[in-house]
Amino acid sequence: MACVALLAVLLLPACQAGAEATAAPTPDAAPLATARPVPAAVISTDPPLGARDVAPVTPLVVKAGNGDLTAVTVTAADGTPLPGTTSPDNRSWTASEPLAYGTSYAVQASARNVEGTPVEVSGSVGTVTPRTLAMPSVFPDEDTPVVGVGQPITVTFDEDVTDRAAVERALRVTTTPPVVGAWSWVGDRAVHYRPRDYWPARTHVVVDVDTYGVPMGDGVSGQADRHVEFDIGAKKVGVVDADELQLRLYVDDQLVKTMPTSLGKASSPTPSGTYVVMSQHRDYTMRSATYGVPADSPDGYETPVRYASRLSNSGIFVHGAPWSVGDQGRRNVSHGCLNVSVANAGWFYENFGRGDVVEVAGAGPRLQTWDGFGDWNTTWDQWLAGSALPQPAA
Repeated sequence: MACVALLAVLLLPACQAGAEATAAPTPDAAPLATARPVPAAVISTDPPLGARDVAPVTPLVVKAGNGDLTAVTVTAADGTPLPGTTSPDNRSWTASEPLAYGTSYAVQASARNVEGTPVEVSGSVGTVTPRTLAMPSVFPDEDTPVVGVGQPITVTFDEDVTDRAAVERALRVTTTPPVVGAWSWVGDRAVHYRPRDYWPARTHVVVDVDTYGVPMGDGVSGQADRHVEFDIGAKKVGVVDADELQLRLYVDDQLVKTMPTSLGKASSPTPSGTYVVMSQHRDYTMRSATYGVPADSPDGYETPVRYASRLSNSGIFVHGAPWSVGDQGRRNVSHGCLNVSVANAGWFYENFGRGDVVEVAGAGPRLQTWDGFGDWNTTWDQWLAGSALPQPAA
């Protein structure tokens, strides 16, 4: 037994040495990772610096990549600063006003990356210089807060428009409640908007003409925007038939008054069709010269009247005509106007107004669309055909 024990003792160091030889080495520390460089901040602009003939409605934007903006200054050539706002994350700056035509803007911007290393850029952006500018006017306007159910919206420019589609895309009508309507061009300078049917009574209408900066063709660009709001009043419609010669007046489809009237005589018949009251005058002088007949000619005249409500550009009015009271309701003796008594003309003047409707049937040739607000004298399909943009089927 002593010999076996001695042998075990002699072999033990050798076993321990073997165990130590096969154990995995333990490193003192892991190798250090190679550090990546922090990317530099990058500044860009839209439109890019150096751009020329930029549309002034193009929003000028300055952006920072790999960092934050620290300062942005944009200045017109005359030293006027262009205001702008910086996003909450300091990654972009956007001009808060449109650019001006024919102007060079100096842009200076600085940014820093996450380590605070700064970077700066500078340059300029130039806007287009049109051949001329077109100013829009809108009716109804601020002076006509309430109009009748027949009132079209008119936008008129003081220059010819050749790119009608571009202009039409810049026009917007918003109504409460929603109403189906469309724009239709009535010449090179005017575009009208009307609903498919008369406006619903008491509709609120908002018109936005966003034509500033819009190229209109042939070197013409929009000079300004317009924003107009108005309301449609009660539904007021007058109806007269040339065979009956009674002007019946309806408010919200209820008959409220009947007036004997005299329309245009055979040599100057009143056009048949739908008229819209354009303007009103307590005192007005009717002049034949306005439609080419001199006052001193056999058929000429220059006659003062009371309570004249204009229905057309060609000189059709509802007005007081005391000289024809005996003919009113019996025969047509006027030069085209709707003659009524002074008292009845006064009632019409006080109770009907701009945008209200007068429908004449059985009289002369059809009232032309261009004659006043004759927009209702075309079918809806014809109206849609006057748009420069594709329209949904009627």
